[in-house]
Amino acid sequence: MNDHLNLIKIVESFQEAVNSHDVDKVLTMFTEDAVFEIVGLSKFSGKQKIRNIFEYDVGVNTELKFINCKSQGNTVIGQILERNDRLDAIGFGELKYNSCTFVFRDNLIQSFTAEIPDEFVQYNSEVWQRFLPWLAENHPDEQSKMFTTEGRFNYNRENGAGVVRLLREWQKEQE
Repeated sequence: MNDHLNLIKIVESFQEAVNSHDVDKVLTMFTEDAVFEIVGLSKFSGKQKIRNIFEYDVGVNTELKFINCKSQGNTVIGQILERNDRLDAIGFGELKYNSCTFVFRDNLIQSFTAEIPDEFVQYNSEVWQRFLPWLAENHPDEQSKMFTTEGRFNYNRENGAGVVRLLREWQKEQE
C-alpha cells in the first residue's frame, strides 16, 4: 500500500476508534510527544493530556467524520464534521471545522491541529457567558470540579457528561 493510502487509512481507523469511544486505541495512534490543538481554544501536549480530551469526548458522546482528506508527504489535511451531546445541548447540531491537519511520524500522529469557524467560537462564547453565572449560582460544587482555580475547564469523561446534563437543565429553565 502506498504511503498516501496508508495515512488515509490511519485517519479512517482514528475516526472509528473515536466514534466507538475506545480511548485506549485512540492513544495508540499518537506518538508519546504528540500535540493536539484546536486553534485559539486549546492545546494539549503528551499522551496523558490528550487522553483527557478524548475521555471528555466520550462523556459528551462525540461522533466525528473526517471529510475531504488529502495526503501529501507525512501530512493529511481535511475537514471534520462533529456531533455530540454538548453541541446539541447548546442548540448547535453539527459543527463543520474549517480544516484539520494530521502530521505523522512513523505512521503515528505527531500532531493534530483543527480550526473551528469563528461563528461557532462566537456562538459558544455567548452561550458560556450566559451559562456560567447560572452554574455558579445553582451548582457551585459541580462548577468547582469542572474548572481549575485559573478558570480553565478540566477535560475528562465525568465533566463531559456533567456539562451536558447541566446545559440541558439550564436550557429547560430558559424556556
